[in-house]
Amino acid sequence: MFNTKVLVTLGLLLATIVTAQDQTCGATVSSNGGRKIAIVVDSSGSMSSTDPQDLRITAGKSLAASLVTTGGSPDQVTVVDFDSSAAIIYPLGSPSGAGPSFDTIDSSGGTSIYSGIKLALDELTKGNAPTAGVAGIVVLTDGEDSSVTLLVAELVRAKGLGVRVSFGFLSPDSSPSSPSVLSAILDTGGVFSTFQDSEALKTFISSVVSHGLTSSESSASGSVLLPGLTIVGNVSSTAAASYTYSAIAGEALNFTVKALSSQSLSVKLADKGASKDIDTQSTDATGSAGILFTAAGAANLELSVSTTNATSGLFSVSLSSSVNRTFNLCTQDNTTVTNGTTTPNITIPTGTTGLPSPTSTFIQTAGAVITAKGYLARAAIPLLILAGAAVL
Repeated sequence: MFNTKVLVTLGLLLATIVTAQDQTCGATVSSNGGRKIAIVVDSSGSMSSTDPQDLRITAGKSLAASLVTTGGSPDQVTVVDFDSSAAIIYPLGSPSGAGPSFDTIDSSGGTSIYSGIKLALDELTKGNAPTAGVAGIVVLTDGEDSSVTLLVAELVRAKGLGVRVSFGFLSPDSSPSSPSVLSAILDTGGVFSTFQDSEALKTFISSVVSHGLTSSESSASGSVLLPGLTIVGNVSSTAAASYTYSAIAGEALNFTVKALSSQSLSVKLADKGASKDIDTQSTDATGSAGILFTAAGAANLELSVSTTNATSGLFSVSLSSSVNRTFNLCTQDNTTVTNGTTTPNITIPTGTTGLPSPTSTFIQTAGAVITAKGYLARAAIPLLILAGAAVL
């Protein structure tokens, strides 16, 4: 006969573990601090329909919470709200106090991204403080700027100041952005990602941190692909663009590359760990190329994109997966940032079946138990897991 109190305690423990079990660290904050980061958040009226659960606000909070707040050289953060105009809602200061400022962001007005970036740059450079290599801007938006010319001008200004600018673009209708804007963002060293639903915002944050919030940071594994994101890249006649992805056993993947300029592209997928090429495809008449691959076991994959007609230009690369994996933002001590707090990150051994990411309230019938080695094993223990959609 089981003790009821023990069962309740075990159930709560298992619920916590299952919620976290597929929350693999998509990126780890590796900076020693000293950065100045501006988080620029869209509050235009369209966000009420594209992001009804305000997940961009939750993502912004998590990014701020991941920054370094201790030691001799802590990070600083500023938060900018923009719609038809922009306002600083948290002046440059400690990330530990930024959280409440995000709660003032609403959804009304037009879309003036350039005003948000301008105000962010003004704040990052006030007092003639240096920015090159130590400052970055992350923009969360769903729309095109009311003035492409002014937006490009601010991005050029950012490049001149050594400020990396990255965009997370929520685009349910897949409308393309201006090539001049895309090129200007990439010229700062930043990332431009589009995604089809607001749930992918948390994945985008992991992608940006993996890439590096500032130009002094670099990813040890190059640009990382994450399911649900479309990333814009630039390829030249002298250098291929490469991306990495860590697949798990049984994961079916669909890599799609599309030329956004007039170049013809060659796309190669390789297993880095096995030093083996998997497949190579070329773009067709529509400028698209796709590679399908199912991993027999865990694999460190690399996707390379090169031009075949000596023409430089822009392209997009996207990845979809058969497995509902969650890639959360992790701090230096390997903990997962969860809505402004941290919980221990759990690494699942290869071969463990993934569970749905915690994006809704559901009953998880196939639970998990801890074995003698501390791993998670499958068990038929019913669990009630309450996980709100806004939880990262």
